[in-house]
Amino acid sequence: MKYISIIDMEINNLKSIVGAINHFGFKTIITNNQKTILNGSAIILPGVGSFPAGMKKLKKKKLDFVIKKFYKAKKPILAICLGFQLLFTSSTEFKNTKGLNILKGKVQSLKNLKTDQIIPNVGWNELNYKKNKKNILFKNFKTRPAVYFVHSFFVNPESKQIETSTINFGKKKLVSSIQFQNLFGVQFHPEKSGKNGLNIIKNFLEQI
Repeated sequence: MKYISIIDMEINNLKSIVGAINHFGFKTIITNNQKTILNGSAIILPGVGSFPAGMKKLKKKKLDFVIKKFYKAKKPILAICLGFQLLFTSSTEFKNTKGLNILKGKVQSLKNLKTDQIIPNVGWNELNYKKNKKNILFKNFKTRPAVYFVHSFFVNPESKQIETSTINFGKKKLVSSIQFQNLFGVQFHPEKSGKNGLNIIKNFLEQI
C-alpha cells in the first residue's frame, strides 16, 4: 500500500494532517527515518515554530539532504506553514538562518510591511488564486477559498512564476502558495481549513 511520509520535526501537532490524508484512503507514517521517507510516495513537510528551530531539527537527522533527494526524484512534496518557509534560501527570524534553498527567496517579518494589520496574522482569509489548468492545488475551485492562517513571517520568492495564490494583507499582497515541478508549498493550514482545505489536500494527493 502506498504511504505518505509526514516528516516528524518534533515540534508539530500532526493529528489534523494525518486525519485529512487518511480521509482519502492513504496510509500515513510520521517519521524522521531517512529510508522510510525516501520509500514513501509523497512527503508532507509541516511545521509550527521558529525557522531556526525547524532547520536545526532537520539538520540533526540529516533530513535536509533527504528532502532534496526526494525532490530530485520528482516525487510530490507538500510543505505547510513553517515547512513552506523552510524551502527557501534564508530567514531573518531571530537571526539570519539558511534554509533548504530549494527555492530562491527570503522569509521576512510581517512587521517589515509596515501595515496597520494585526501581527501575527491569525484567522481566515480568502485566497486570490491563479485560475489556470496548471494550478494543481486549486483545481475545480470556482470561487475564492477561505483558508486558515497562523504566521508572523512571510515568504518573498525571487521568481513570481512559482506563485499560485496570494492574500490581501492590508494594502499589501502576500504569497500564500507556490508550485514548482513536484514541489507544492502553502503558508496556510489546509488541514485546519475545513472543506476547502480537504479539497486542496485531495488535489495534491492526486499527483501520486
